[in-house]
Amino acid sequence: KKKKKKRSRSSQQRMVKRKKTTEEALPPPVKESKRGKTMRYINKQRVLLVASRGITARQRHLMDDISKLLPHHKAESKLDAKGDPRALNEISELKSCNGVLYFEARKRSDLYAWFGRPQDGPSFKFQVLNIHTMDELRLTGNCALGTRALLCFDSSFDSAPHWRLAKALLAQTFGTPRGHPKSKPFFDHALSFAILDEKIWFRHYQICIDDDAIDEINRLKLVEIGPRFVLAPVRALAGSFRGATIFNDPNLLTTSSLSDLPSKYHVRKQNKAMRKEHKCALLLQ
Repeated sequence: KKKKKKRSRSSQQRMVKRKKTTEEALPPPVKESKRGKTMRYINKQRVLLVASRGITARQRHLMDDISKLLPHHKAESKLDAKGDPRALNEISELKSCNGVLYFEARKRSDLYAWFGRPQDGPSFKFQVLNIHTMDELRLTGNCALGTRALLCFDSSFDSAPHWRLAKALLAQTFGTPRGHPKSKPFFDHALSFAILDEKIWFRHYQICIDDDAIDEINRLKLVEIGPRFVLAPVRALAGSFRGATIFNDPNLLTTSSLSDLPSKYHVRKQNKAMRKEHKCALLLQ
């Protein structure tokens, strides 16, 4: 039997260098679809989904419903309520995320949602109102898990600069990138964002095909899935959870500001005292 000759170290190093050069010369990996078309994963959008400590059960269920709509999200453990939200910039950098969706709970009653872009910004703070989860609604609509969603925005988003900023942040957060490994390459549901009473109303619908329809235009129909919530704009910052204030809503009433208002009992007592003083002044005249 002939013995195999051992290669020297120099020849082995040459082989390793050749392999490296060939690997570098190869094009990036391409994902092939079932139809034979190639789809490149170019838009590498990743969203960090995190909540603060102290959120209620309903708020946690809402966060779970939203996480099912974002196959490109990365979850993180709860952030300390007393902590600075600017720490999310470091967490997003460690997780390789270029978007943040942070739910901040206060006094176990108020819920705020931060939409931001790490490091450079901007960021937008909303108050979440009228929360209805999927378990509460029990609607008939349904969609596959991990599919991409059609984003439908109202024409009122182009009326003001702060609405255009909100539209850009919402599109970057809820828009599933094409060719994402955890997503499916088709659309079967739609997300609706409408402005009414200076607030953003969120709805989630399933796209169905009606076989009994006569016209092709009326063939598609929408069936609501859930959840439902309303976003009231609070403040927009130029940086990521810091920086100059771009927009601020002075007319927004939170539960803490409503608690500072006098109660009905005190208002009734004040009116009674004013009527008594008015009667005394008339008798003196």
